Amino acid sequence: MAENYIVLRTYDNAFEAELAKGLLEENGIAVELKNELINSIYPTFAGDMYHLELCVAVDKAEAAQHILDTYTDGFLTHKLLLEEGALLEGHFQLTSGRHSARYIEKIRILQNPEIAAQLCEIMADRLTEYEFDAIVGPAYGGIALAFETARLMQKKFLFTQRKDDKMTIRNGFDLSEIRQVAVIEDIVTTGSSVLEVIECLNSLNINTIAIAAIVDRSGGKVDFHCPFIPLLTLDIPSWEADDCALCKAGTPLSRPGSSDKK
Repeated sequence: MAENYIVLRTYDNAFEAELAKGLLEENGIAVELKNELINSIYPTFAGDMYHLELCVAVDKAEAAQHILDTYTDGFLTHKLLLEEGALLEGHFQLTSGRHSARYIEKIRILQNPEIAAQLCEIMADRLTEYEFDAIVGPAYGGIALAFETARLMQKKFLFTQRKDDKMTIRNGFDLSEIRQVAVIEDIVTTGSSVLEVIECLNSLNINTIAIAAIVDRSGGKVDFHCPFIPLLTLDIPSWEADDCALCKAGTPLSRPGSSDKK
């Protein structure tokens, strides 16, 4: 390796390393992935002994770091969603009642624990800069994600559910030492369910420090009045049923999902 190259990041996962390498190369930054050959020849044990080291020229390190910090999580999340068949095209009624030509089938993610855990690792990493006591997951999609992220971060875990049409903390949780929390959701469209969770927590004198989600499908339009950290932002249009061009065109309507989330 040339002396003017430095190790920018190390990886245990070859998929993530190749994704980062490709992303930097697409942006005109030369990359050397050290230990790539030995890991490809001896994948069973080499990964435990020789981590993949992403190396770039010293004078490109700052720019490369910015690219990875800004884009890698979104690229990785989008690739995982595609590979799991979670991005669907058609005519869908969302759980809010609105209609859309695209739908994100979160169950395709949750049914693969390895993929879900990988996304939780990214969320845990993104949340490390915030101080809080517990992680809250709205039922049902947010529960598994919040639980795994809380485990990774060694935080307490809570979940909310609707009772008599009102968002509540599940009975039995000890809230005596919970003052500040992060909320983790799967897919955010209008953000109304998360706002209900925040309102519920406020009523218990619990402050919401940050919100994390796999996908923000509002295109960045949602405002929770606190930091919002989606792994992937997509601008997916949706319409009221009376104003849906797909309905007017006679396109068959699918109603995936059965939660109360909006």
